[in-house]
Amino acid sequence: MPGLHQAASEAGLFVLNGDIFDFQWSIYPDLGQSLWFVENWIGDLVGRHPHCQFVFIMGNHDSLPAYAELLEGLSARHVNLTWDPFYLKVGEKVFLHGDVHNSPTPQTLAAYRAKWHGPPHKAWVHTAYYVFACLRVPRLVHELSPRHRPVADVITYLKAELGPRFAEVQDVYYGHTHRPHSNFVQQGLRFHNTGATLHGVRSRIQTFLYDPADLERGLEERAHQAESIHTEAGQIV
Repeated sequence: MPGLHQAASEAGLFVLNGDIFDFQWSIYPDLGQSLWFVENWIGDLVGRHPHCQFVFIMGNHDSLPAYAELLEGLSARHVNLTWDPFYLKVGEKVFLHGDVHNSPTPQTLAAYRAKWHGPPHKAWVHTAYYVFACLRVPRLVHELSPRHRPVADVITYLKAELGPRFAEVQDVYYGHTHRPHSNFVQQGLRFHNTGATLHGVRSRIQTFLYDPADLERGLEERAHQAESIHTEAGQIV
């Protein structure tokens, strides 16, 4: 947390790229208490750095509809907070979680994420995983996994999602694979991974430069697309 607050104090834009919370691995016994913690955590972070624009992007572990409703409510109360279920494009940069293997469209990605919406794990499962993490097994698994495979999946997803705008992309910031790296080049694009803030696994806060005008356009674009989706859903109903 000190590292996050330090980074936010120096930033104009802070993108949290998914799996910031994990409701199945919550230490709280029910969803209501977990959401109470999340609301206070986000409110404290955003409130302490009013000069910084925060963008929360969902991942497979924190894509619950209840969490989306919470983010919507928080964004209405905090002018420096917005969110998106899938990605944010800021000029030549794209930010997403990265859980897009075999999920080339928002529909297939949403279906994949629904598998992670189960009840919280039991206390003994938490203990077992903590021991597992202390042995560095998760880190070993992720560190030995080749980087080019998840990167190829991200490229496939972005081509389908962005269409002609994909040609504008030069840098992609993602997470999910729990293996931080910077400037990994594939198909002419630079990839930057934040890793994961899990016990025994490496993480890295990635920094970047951006044009505020590009950010404004990106936020307006996502807001317009979200409004179109809601309108279409209402017409279907």
